[in-house]
Amino acid sequence: MDLIKTTARRSALWVLVGMVITVTTASAKNKTHKKDPAQPQDSIQVVGHIPSTNHPVTGFVCTQHYSSYYLYAEHEAGKEITLIDVTKTSSPLVLANVPYAGQGGSEALVAVAGTAALVSSEMNYPAEAPLQSLKIMDFSDPQHPKVAREFNGVTAVGRDNQRGLVFVANPEGIWILQQHLALDPQVEAEYTKQVLYDH
Repeated sequence: MDLIKTTARRSALWVLVGMVITVTTASAKNKTHKKDPAQPQDSIQVVGHIPSTNHPVTGFVCTQHYSSYYLYAEHEAGKEITLIDVTKTSSPLVLANVPYAGQGGSEALVAVAGTAALVSSEMNYPAEAPLQSLKIMDFSDPQHPKVAREFNGVTAVGRDNQRGLVFVANPEGIWILQQHLALDPQVEAEYTKQVLYDH
């Protein structure tokens, strides 16, 4: 009788060990290794575009009026100025193509302040700058840099440092680019911790 009980206990123990091994193996198979989330990247992206205008753009001047942001696009040899509302960079709005007041054809923008502009009359208008090519480069992998976007035949480049914008003019029109600096995950985690637990 004792032998039967001992054998039964051993059999039950082996069945139990077998079940634990089976459950453990199945559990290990079902676990998938999660990939680390991709690190945020710095970028320069096209956020807006205005189709080609009548004359090549030779310069840009940025300004602000109340809560609106404006871009003055100057055309070759004092032909005209295009006034563009760039408050919403994804949908820039051409407000007007304004001819210079003088008829000499050699005026140039010196400065703008909101809706006012300082225009100079030059006797010798500077020669046209040579066309250039601009590339948006991705150096996130320094060993394998990539060209993310290229602009050919560029006639003018301007900046709005306050908003992180770059304006590029070429035969296809005016492109609005925006710089994005990636958030440091460590700084973001510390900020979240302070907001959630340190108040």
